[in-house]
Amino acid sequence: MAMIADVFVSKLCETLLTYAKEEAIKILGVSDEIKKLHRRLKRMQAVLADAENRRFDNEAIKLWLNELRDLMYDADDMIDECWIEGEKFLSSNSSSSRYTESVNCCYPPIACLHKVGFRHEIGNRIRDLILKLDELAKDKTDLHLTSAPRNDRYKSKISPKTSPVLVEPDLVGEKIEDDTRRLVHLLTKENKKKIPIFAIVGMGGIGKTTLAQKIYNDEKLRDKFNQMPRIWLCVSQDFSESVLLRSIIKQAGGNPGDNEEKEVLEPMLSELLRNKKFFLVLDDVWDAQVWDKLLRNPLHSGLVDSRILITTRNINIAQQMGAIHTHMVDKLSRDDGWSLICKMVFEEGEEGERGVLRDVGMRIVEKCDGLPLALRTIGGVLRTKATRQSEWEKVLSSSAWSFTKLPDGVMGALYLSYLHLPPPLKQCFTFLSLFPEDHLITQGSFINSCIAGGLVIFEDNTPSEDVAEGYWKELVQRNLLQPDPKYYDQSVCRMHDLLRSLAQHIAGNECFVGDAQAFDHKIMSSSSSSSSIKLRHLSIVDEKLEIIPDFIMEQISLRNLSFFHTPLIRDLPEDLFKMLRSLRVLNLSETAISNLPTFLGDLIHLRLLDLSATSIREIPDSIRNLRNLQFLFLDGCKYLHNLPNGVVGLINLRGLDVRDAPLDGLPVGIGSLKQLRSLGGFVVSGSEGCKSGVGEGDREQEHKGHQHGRFCTLEELKSLSQLQGLTIENLERVSNRAEAKAAALQAKPHLIRLDLYCKQLSSSSDVQQPRASNYDEEDIKRIREVFEELCPPPCIEILSIHDYFGREFPSWMMTRSSSSLPRLRWLELSSCALCQQLPLLGMLPQLDYLWIEGVSAVTSIGPEFFSSSYFPRLEKLIFEDMPKLEEWWWEEDNRTTSLLPSLKEISIIGCPKLNSLPESLLCHAAALQELYMTGAHSLREIQNLPSLTKLILEHNSSLERVSNFPRLKQLIVVDCEKLKVVEGVDAVEHIELNDREVESLPEWLAGAGEEQPRFPSLHKLTLKNKIGRRGLPDWPLI
Repeated sequence: MAMIADVFVSKLCETLLTYAKEEAIKILGVSDEIKKLHRRLKRMQAVLADAENRRFDNEAIKLWLNELRDLMYDADDMIDECWIEGEKFLSSNSSSSRYTESVNCCYPPIACLHKVGFRHEIGNRIRDLILKLDELAKDKTDLHLTSAPRNDRYKSKISPKTSPVLVEPDLVGEKIEDDTRRLVHLLTKENKKKIPIFAIVGMGGIGKTTLAQKIYNDEKLRDKFNQMPRIWLCVSQDFSESVLLRSIIKQAGGNPGDNEEKEVLEPMLSELLRNKKFFLVLDDVWDAQVWDKLLRNPLHSGLVDSRILITTRNINIAQQMGAIHTHMVDKLSRDDGWSLICKMVFEEGEEGERGVLRDVGMRIVEKCDGLPLALRTIGGVLRTKATRQSEWEKVLSSSAWSFTKLPDGVMGALYLSYLHLPPPLKQCFTFLSLFPEDHLITQGSFINSCIAGGLVIFEDNTPSEDVAEGYWKELVQRNLLQPDPKYYDQSVCRMHDLLRSLAQHIAGNECFVGDAQAFDHKIMSSSSSSSSIKLRHLSIVDEKLEIIPDFIMEQISLRNLSFFHTPLIRDLPEDLFKMLRSLRVLNLSETAISNLPTFLGDLIHLRLLDLSATSIREIPDSIRNLRNLQFLFLDGCKYLHNLPNGVVGLINLRGLDVRDAPLDGLPVGIGSLKQLRSLGGFVVSGSEGCKSGVGEGDREQEHKGHQHGRFCTLEELKSLSQLQGLTIENLERVSNRAEAKAAALQAKPHLIRLDLYCKQLSSSSDVQQPRASNYDEEDIKRIREVFEELCPPPCIEILSIHDYFGREFPSWMMTRSSSSLPRLRWLELSSCALCQQLPLLGMLPQLDYLWIEGVSAVTSIGPEFFSSSYFPRLEKLIFEDMPKLEEWWWEEDNRTTSLLPSLKEISIIGCPKLNSLPESLLCHAAALQELYMTGAHSLREIQNLPSLTKLILEHNSSLERVSNFPRLKQLIVVDCEKLKVVEGVDAVEHIELNDREVESLPEWLAGAGEEQPRFPSLHKLTLKNKIGRRGLPDWPLI
């Protein structure tokens, strides 16, 4: 992202003021110079907001800001160097204390000489910076820059009453509903053309993708392609052939493995879809070649009644692809536009304000020209304003509406939305331009990158992670990020291509995103111009790139270098890190690199290093020099067995992730990393371990490692008091409860997420369902004692336990009090195969998601599971793979406490011995809407669930009766051959029957057309497999 000078200088001033007081700076004797630089920057800061707002209109101001930015980057690098050198001197002082007793100098002679030389050099650099700043300051008057009042403290302007809920503002008006119905009808009716293409065409921001999503999720279309591949592809301008092919293979149920070559993937896709019906959406097509040269041949192996829907801005693209029907998207009407604005801004009960503001609101709607994207972003602005006429008038009269120096298709409304962002969010908005088009951006990567890039403004004692999370949520609420509908917690988003174009425009020439050839062309063209901008941020998106070319290494001012979709890069140039010493962020994830140059330690400014999912085998010990490193990602590195001891010297590390890497252990000293907020994949390396065969293959090596002190123990977790997220693996290796107690998990005041893993038996022939006989009694007892000491703190919100082999859950899960886990909202218990009783969870006041899987020794679930509070917040309950569970029962009592008041969905999967459901309990679950039951082969009847609206029954071989569901709307029955009676479902509207061998209507359905019909509200019947492919004599009975 381009530096927003106002924000960057504010952060730099804060850093200067803080560092000037630190021993590492004082020891160099440059504190006075640092303070002088701070004063100069503070004076300059007053006019920067004005300069930023005018730079697109005034070339002189733009050049002035470019000069200032270069100075700020130099100052930032210089502060880093001062701190690092100061820390070195402090360390040398500590390590040479005995030597200094015999000499007058308080440091070794060589260190003293180096200190004097560095102080002289850095002092000259600071003075030179101050002189240049003074020169720039003289130009302020000539440029007529004016001071503006400022408030450096960021505070979200999103109203608390609306921020928790993300509205879907596009979905307004009857027009989109009519368009959806019309297009779904066309897509589902018979057509003589093989695999016909339908097109949605319209200008950017008009709602093409929204309409396509409505169609994709339409129930009628889903039924048409039920159990057939439904595929969604974002194509984008610079699409990657291998990425598209791999995505379509995965969504169609295939596995592309590690293959990246088009010559391999095309026939794989063709074979996968052979004689299958599919529905494919190609969203945002810019070039018909994606069809002509890439997808046409492999997709034509599918059945003739497959369908393809494309969205594009250019009607010529639709014609070139041979679309048989083109739907032109109209702009929203004024009334629908106002309805969209109201949906975002006003709450129920605010009709008075809505009436007062209708006139000015309608004028704002007119300026948005019926474009949903413009209306959404302006709605995001208005919801931050007071609902007063004067505030809305200011938005209406903004000059941004008529601003012309914007990229093609970017309307003034989007620029106005940017201008109304608080300064820190402006910086974050431009940062988002560094991701490829249509890239799925995770909240975690955004937060880490914001911290590493220095975008987070300090807020009292609030952790930077929490501040950055607030930035993310506000960008979502302002409709500048679009949550992916597959993720319900808004933790994964995309950026609309028009907003991305605006962000890239604001970022200017400091940033580049594209393939290597395009970047080379940009360098060549800029070298022939008068532009002197230094590139600071580079994202290479190039699936064909095999080596990093010299022209990338020549960008010595780079602060951010990221590679996306570059699976063929296998080697890094040996002098890469010597050339790019200013890097703050280096992302090499999902490349094929196996080694790092030894000069890794030269990257002294580096904050984030991402090597996840690479073939890296070894990390150079020179990593110890990266004292500024904050995030190190090594997850998914399948060939990495050890970390260098130098990792423990990364004193500023905030995040370390080594999950799914086959590490033998973590180096001794991890506990010294006091800044760690997230530690994924802490590998236990015990001195004794499990005697029952768990991890036998690596026992000798881990024992040797422990003897020589190579690996740390759980005790080192004790000092990591700032942890917010923690994953511990190989807990079967813990020797005794004292070792577990030493981790002091319960004393961690910030821990929100905890994942605890044991390792499954490697010698068991039945890996999925381990038996007690596979374990020594000593091991079973010990693991229970270990987990007793791993009680999480009261602040825990997300907890998962995997492959625990104790006979009872730890006592902190079995108490009837909620005091031990008062904030827990998400719990997963997986493969706890020997536990015979479920923990007492009903009293947990915040629990809303509960997944219990593979707890295979449990035979009964009774009232004790619910304790005394009946899950007040639970929304989703899943029992899966519990082969011995026979009964789930409940005794009616006289308690007045509401039972399961929030429960919306129950899934029971793979419980073949379960013979009944607790009707007297579930009938009280007033919010229960969906029940999914599969593999319950002993269950004979399901009845009396008054609130249920959707019932899915699959492969329940003994089920005979379904009755008394007065609100049921949808019933799906798959392979329930003994089902005889379905009654008391008068509200059911849709029945789907899918039995593999049935050739006639089952008894419960054949009488649907009697004088007193069994299903009076039925208006849709879906029949599949044999029964749906032949005419039946009993059709008239339905």
